[in-house]
Amino acid sequence: MDNNIKTDQACEVTFNIVQNGTFEMTLETGVTDNRPTCSILRVTYKYLNHFEQYNVMIDIDHPVKDSADIIDSLASIGLMPEQVNIIILTHLHPDHIGHKDLFPNAVFIFHEAERFAFYFKDNQTFKLEGSAIWRVGNQSWPEYIDYTPDLKNLNNDIYIRHCSGHSKGSIVIFACINGLVHAFVGDIFLNKEYYQNWQPPGMSWKQEMIFPHMNFIKNNADIIIPGHGEPFRIGE
Repeated sequence: MDNNIKTDQACEVTFNIVQNGTFEMTLETGVTDNRPTCSILRVTYKYLNHFEQYNVMIDIDHPVKDSADIIDSLASIGLMPEQVNIIILTHLHPDHIGHKDLFPNAVFIFHEAERFAFYFKDNQTFKLEGSAIWRVGNQSWPEYIDYTPDLKNLNNDIYIRHCSGHSKGSIVIFACINGLVHAFVGDIFLNKEYYQNWQPPGMSWKQEMIFPHMNFIKNNADIIIPGHGEPFRIGE
């Protein structure tokens, strides 16, 4: 992690969508569009007598899409790719990891069990070994835990939960923002329709393992940011 990321007094985490994902499939043509949802967590912290910021991106873009799209989407929320400090990847399926070289200053975080880890051999990486708490207001790396934290009281911490099933190393990121637990779920739920139909994604590593994670998200989150659709609030 960048040694300039540090805090000794205060920290705040806010959330922006970079781009809403899409998913279109028919029995006749198969999958015709599967752009991933990309999000930004902005971490603002007070260091000595001034405020500084670093930016955490969750998932990138589909490699077949024009790289100008993600650049323009970041610009719409006031960021350039070189201002992204950390990229957390919910899983390493190819549609979520395109255009990684747009981000020269980013450290890529993903689970070590992911089979496409070799794709990042020339990048700065942190490979997770399990579920972890990341205290984003300081310069430490995620701390591994063997318990489930109180998600309503995460404060400015982020909970990264290993949720194997869609891929062997799939993870879900939980952050409590303005009192609401946000779950960045990757492809555990592709979009709101999949949630409403209680339907796991197809073409998964071990699909039967996904259902307990679906239940955990439903029982603990307020807002779901799905892998290929707009954020939605549970119960609405």
